[in-house]
Amino acid sequence: MNKIIFFILLLFSTKLLWSQSISSEKTFSFKIDGTIRNYNGKSIYVHHKWNEKDYTDSAKIVKGKFVFNLKSVEPNLYWFTTVSDINAQPNYLFFANNEPIKANLIGDSLLYSSLQGGLTQNDYVEYRMMINNFVQIQQKLQADYNIATQKGDVQTQQSIQNEYQNLNGQFMTGIKTYIKNHPKSPVSGYIIYTDFNNPNIPISDLEEALSFIDVSIKNTKFIKLATKRVEDKKGTMVGYKAVNFSQQTPEGKLISLSDYKGKFVLIDFWASWCRPCRMENPNVVNAFNLYKNRGFTVLGISMDSNKEAWVQAINQDNLTWSHVSDLKGWGNEVGKTFGVTGIPQNYLIDPNGIILAKNLRGPDLEKKLAEIIK
Repeated sequence: MNKIIFFILLLFSTKLLWSQSISSEKTFSFKIDGTIRNYNGKSIYVHHKWNEKDYTDSAKIVKGKFVFNLKSVEPNLYWFTTVSDINAQPNYLFFANNEPIKANLIGDSLLYSSLQGGLTQNDYVEYRMMINNFVQIQQKLQADYNIATQKGDVQTQQSIQNEYQNLNGQFMTGIKTYIKNHPKSPVSGYIIYTDFNNPNIPISDLEEALSFIDVSIKNTKFIKLATKRVEDKKGTMVGYKAVNFSQQTPEGKLISLSDYKGKFVLIDFWASWCRPCRMENPNVVNAFNLYKNRGFTVLGISMDSNKEAWVQAINQDNLTWSHVSDLKGWGNEVGKTFGVTGIPQNYLIDPNGIILAKNLRGPDLEKKLAEIIK
């Protein structure tokens, strides 16, 4: 393994996901007064995102000075660049609220600029300093790991991997402590939405972080989206109510999971091209035939992208239950919701929509059905 995957880097490199939109939503205004040196360009740019759309504002530079008058729906992340490309590097990140901002930019060394922007920006600076400390440690560990790999030093590699694990734990503790100490800060909402957006982080950690948040920011979009993520994640976990979804049959009929209320239903992710799926299908057919008249059925969700191949496989394997797909292959929206990265995969749902079990294969499916259907 030449590189250790470490989720702190994901956080540090993410620019984010949200920002202002000039829309019918209630907005507040804020002003940026700035200076810039070591730069011959005529304009400076501020970027942001909102509802997954990119936005860019520009200001003319006059005698080394510029002014932005902006509007925002909520406190949010912005960044300066010297070009209009929103993805341009380098950039200078800052967090804006309804407080005036004074920026002192260095055109040829944008990362070393400075900015004063009130309490929210101060909170963001504190957060970035914490992140920087962890990233520096991570980079040192990565360099040491690369050297150990070149030398074939397996013992040192394992030791560094253990240090990574410890660092991950320390990082998560640090993030939670920051949020606990800043329960009313919009930056805490930003952190919860971004830093916990990792499938390797247990849902319990996200719930704990949300529990620290003050009621004054619970209705912000960051917190609302993070809360929805908890609900969606639980909707794929045993013991929780399955998240509802809808997709079309080969004939174009829209079917929803909620249509199966009152029945035991097996949500079965598969594909025509998946040999293990095709080998498992006879077991599912047997279970279906045994219990289809006793309140049990199957809903097949195909990870196919070829409709003809999908329909042909349904007929060849005698899969007589309902089937749906959006024909996006691995990009199937229901598959993404349930975190499907390999197939076959299935979820057994009870008549009230609660997930009873997952990945029941071979005789395990019939055994479970015999246990719950009397």
